[in-house]
Amino acid sequence: MLAKVDTVSTVTIPRFGYQEAGVNDRQNARLAEDIAAVDLLGDEAHAPTANVRLARRLAGTGIAGVVVATVFIGLLHLLPTSRVLNPLRSTISEYALLPDGWMFNAGVLLLSVSSALILLAMLTREMVGPRTWGVRMMLLWCIGLVGLILFPKQGLGVDSSLAGRVHWSWTLLAFFSLPIGTCLVCWRHRAVPGRYPRWAIRLSMVAGGWFLVLTAQTVLSAITPVKAYLIVGLVERALSLTEMIVVVVLGLWVLQNSGSQGFFVPPVPAARD
Repeated sequence: MLAKVDTVSTVTIPRFGYQEAGVNDRQNARLAEDIAAVDLLGDEAHAPTANVRLARRLAGTGIAGVVVATVFIGLLHLLPTSRVLNPLRSTISEYALLPDGWMFNAGVLLLSVSSALILLAMLTREMVGPRTWGVRMMLLWCIGLVGLILFPKQGLGVDSSLAGRVHWSWTLLAFFSLPIGTCLVCWRHRAVPGRYPRWAIRLSMVAGGWFLVLTAQTVLSAITPVKAYLIVGLVERALSLTEMIVVVVLGLWVLQNSGSQGFFVPPVPAARD
C-alpha cells in the first residue's frame, strides 16, 4: 500500500529591493496615504447630485459673504469718523466703539456665518468628517467671532478691564482656531491634484506666524515695560486679512470638488428583455 503524501507548493515572493526597509517603509506609507486621499475624492465625485448642488450654493454664498464682510471692515478705515484711530496701533475691534461701529459688527457676524456655510458645504461634500478635530477647530473660529462681538471692548487703546480681557480672549480663540482647523482638514488632501488644499495650508501657516507675533506682543506688553502694542494694529490686520483669504480658498476648494463632473449623472442603461 502506498502512503498518500500531500505536497505543499511554496511560492517565493520577490522583495524588489526591500533591503532598505526604512526608506521603502516611508515611501510605501506615503503612497498608501496618497491612494487613500484619491479614493476619498473618487467617492466624493459620486455623491448625489442634490448634495453637490447644495454644496455649491453654500460655498458660493459663503465666498460672497466673506467678500462683503471684508469690504465692510475695509470701508471703516476710510470713513471720516475713523480718523481718530491709528491703524498701526489700534485694534480692529475698536471700530465697534465709533458711530459707524455697526459696520464692524455686521462684517464680523457675516464672516462667522459665511465661514459656517463653507464648513457646511465641506461636510455636505463629505470632504471632512463631522466629528474630526479640524471641524471642531473651525467651529471655534465661528464661535470666537460671535464672542468678540457679544463681549466688546469698553474703551479705546489698551483695555485692562475684565470685559476687555474677555473680549481679547474671544479674539485669540478665533484667531488661532482657523489656521489649526484648516491644516487638519487639508493635510490629507495636500498630495492630490488641485492647488486649493496646499494654498490653504500655506496661508494658514502664514496666519499662524502672525498669530505668534500677536501673542508675543500681548505677553511682552503685559509683563514687561516694552511697548509692543504700538504695532498690534498692523499685525492684527495682517492676520485678519490672511484668515479671510483662507476661508475664501476653502470655499473655492468646495467649488472645485463640486465642478461639472459632480453634476454629471451617467444615464442608466435600459434593461434588456
